[in-house]
Amino acid sequence: MMRLILTCTGGFAGPAGAQTRTIDLAQLPQDQASQLEKLLHASDFFTLPPKLVKEAPKSWDFQYDLEVDDGGKAHCVRYHLDQASPSLKALTEKLNDEVEPD
Repeated sequence: MMRLILTCTGGFAGPAGAQTRTIDLAQLPQDQASQLEKLLHASDFFTLPPKLVKEAPKSWDFQYDLEVDDGGKAHCVRYHLDQASPSLKALTEKLNDEVEPD
């Protein structure tokens, strides 16, 4: 059972505008869960460093924290989209588009 937690902070609202999306793949339709899992594996998520952030971010830059728990194997990465791989960007965009904030 895989669970993803995506938190986005930044923009003009800063920490006050933080949005969190919690996704339990077992609760999603099979095709949607499969797409998210493919993107996660394509990004080699569990081998990514804990931080993929800009050296000098602007206050309005969005920062993401993605935590993935795959049945005992867990990993968390903090990143800016322009520092992320194409597959991690695609995963983030899919989560933002398809999952309502908590």
